[in-house]
Amino acid sequence: MHSVLIVDDEPLIREGLRTIIDWEEHGFRVADVAADAEEALRKVPLAEPRLMIVDIRMPGMNGLELLRTVQERYRPCPRFLILSGFADFEYARTALQLKVDGYLLKPIDEDELVRYLDRVKGELDEESMEAAGARDRDGFILRLLSGEEPASAGTSEWDWASYEIALVRLQSREEIDASAISAAKRLLTERFDGAGKGAVFSAEPYLGVLLKETANSRSAHPEAYRLIAEACGECGLDFVAVAGGAVPDLASLGRSFERARSLMKHRFLYEPGMLHAEEPELPAGEEGDAASEAEDDRLFLALDAANPEAAEAALRRMGAGWLAAGVSEQDIKARFVSCMSAAISKLSQNRPELREQLQKYNAEVAALYGEYRYEPMLRGLISVVGEMTDKLRGQDAGPDKQVRKMIELIRRNSSDNLKLESLAEALGYNSSYLGKLFKQSTGENFNTYLDKVRIEKAKELLRQGKKVYQVAEQVGYTNVDYFHAKFRKYVGSSPISFRKNPGSSEPFE
Repeated sequence: MHSVLIVDDEPLIREGLRTIIDWEEHGFRVADVAADAEEALRKVPLAEPRLMIVDIRMPGMNGLELLRTVQERYRPCPRFLILSGFADFEYARTALQLKVDGYLLKPIDEDELVRYLDRVKGELDEESMEAAGARDRDGFILRLLSGEEPASAGTSEWDWASYEIALVRLQSREEIDASAISAAKRLLTERFDGAGKGAVFSAEPYLGVLLKETANSRSAHPEAYRLIAEACGECGLDFVAVAGGAVPDLASLGRSFERARSLMKHRFLYEPGMLHAEEPELPAGEEGDAASEAEDDRLFLALDAANPEAAEAALRRMGAGWLAAGVSEQDIKARFVSCMSAAISKLSQNRPELREQLQKYNAEVAALYGEYRYEPMLRGLISVVGEMTDKLRGQDAGPDKQVRKMIELIRRNSSDNLKLESLAEALGYNSSYLGKLFKQSTGENFNTYLDKVRIEKAKELLRQGKKVYQVAEQVGYTNVDYFHAKFRKYVGSSPISFRKNPGSSEPFE
């Protein structure tokens, strides 16, 4: 039985829904009811509903706000049926955008409710069966890898010429929740199992792929990487992927798995773009505490002399020495933060007039703990060093070639889903530093500048007589109402009014 939580501020509706149908006949049981959203949020962890029937209009937090909150907090997330009156069409449209499973008008039609329940039950049953099957297969593959399961137990569908284990570590600067991991696994399964190219399994903290016949195919690894990249990209996640080497039979599969796990220990050093099958080549560096202390001094002198090239060279030599000594990812980050903080503190003492500005860089340096690849972390440090040396030189920050490149990219690609972070990555800079430089150079925040470029293009299209929804889409706004608000903010009239009388609008400030 799938549990149900009913949420409505009207007692008659709550109790009526309890008795309107035989819930168990349709595979459900009413676990509890709630009179408002706050009570519902208290009861969700206890009732563990697979389906919530929620009234849109309630005092305090309304039904849509409750829906969003539950979707953000709980995995697996319950399904939703929404209740409303005839006057709530706009609410209903928003509810449908939030992927609810149905929309019921009051008074509730029993037959309509049953139709929704039967459909939801079928989908929930299918999900439960798939999850159980996946758990069973995951356990089987893991036992096979550990030697607990005899190789002869392999299924006939795995009668291949060779076998190889690939491991995937999902990565993000934010915490990755269980739903994103499940989505990535599902998409990987579609691409590998569905196409007969392998078998996907969970091997926490990794996702694994039993790759089919890679030994005799030079294109096998690039193809596997492409499929992994597509699946992770759809989930908005970065990743590191390694392969443990092909083996001739299932009995040897544990060897490929252990080598893949060993390679994954080097994930901090792997660059994106390939399925890694070898240990990374370490940069040449001088080991030892004395060498590290010497680089600390060189870094400070380079900063004090406002020489960004020398400061970058010192940072790179430090990192190379630590890598050569086998220092861990977290310790490398901690050492970089420590030496940069020490340099900033000493510079602040030497340049008291710049103390407040220099101290702000400590936060940017500390933010690099979130980087999960060595080179991007190092580039972030170098960007901070560049900004610091600009300050220490006492030069006015004017438009430079990077800002000009940004402006060109914005104007050419303003209709795309542009973000400062993506432009910063394309230009090889820290996004915080580049955003500040852009603001200093143009007088505008990145998002404001992008909006104004889009609105100028929108005005051109409206003068051509194009429909408002077409214009919104062409200039980069997926939500027409949001486009209306932006257009009125910057132009002083609605898009429709402007199209009728393009000479009546107010210019940008």
